Amino acid sequence: MLLSFIHNELLKVWKSIVFWVVAIVFIAMPLLIGLFKEPGVSWDMYYTDIFDSIASLLVVGFSFTSAWVFGREYTDKTIKDLIVKPIPKSYSVLSKFIVITIWNILIALFTFALITIAGSFIGVNGSSGSSILQFFGTFMLTSVLIMAVSSTSALIANITKGYLAPIGLIFVIIIASNAVVQLGLGPYFPWTIPVLLTKGVDIGFISYSILVLTAIVGFAGTVAWWRFAEHK
Repeated sequence: MLLSFIHNELLKVWKSIVFWVVAIVFIAMPLLIGLFKEPGVSWDMYYTDIFDSIASLLVVGFSFTSAWVFGREYTDKTIKDLIVKPIPKSYSVLSKFIVITIWNILIALFTFALITIAGSFIGVNGSSGSSILQFFGTFMLTSVLIMAVSSTSALIANITKGYLAPIGLIFVIIIASNAVVQLGLGPYFPWTIPVLLTKGVDIGFISYSILVLTAIVGFAGTVAWWRFAEHK
């Protein structure tokens, strides 16, 4: 049964114009960011310099996908149909999170490929294949951590019954993140912790605990909200 739920959610995303708009944005932005970097530097310098901008882009992108997949059920007025059906609501929530994860992983892989292509185009050189693989590993770990904290956008989308509020909030968070980092509180703010990781900052147990707790609040809160809505 869960597979059929996942299949339906995948079709919703695939057939939506939003999927293609997101695809265009994540083709254009990484290429533009990469192509405007200083040419002739090493891959180490290139990736270190570009990851900060890309991480912020992923925070916005992943928060959007999480908010939209859940929020569209309210804006399209299909939430009532899902709630009244005699099916486990946990299946609906889990299938949505699985599809969001698949979508975000594809975005991350595609983004890394594009910034690497852009780097090759402007003449970046001087690193071994193992070094590039190491940066790829750091990039994907950062992406996974951003996905985790983005579960809060799904919760906010359900609470506010739409996707505009969480999208607006994430832009406020991006702006506030700069002040948080300047105050030295970056390792304790969920949305700046992954970005610090891309800069090579050694984040400790407390930072990872904050990320895990934030992810649990987003996921468990969303599941609880759907169960509450079932009895509403």
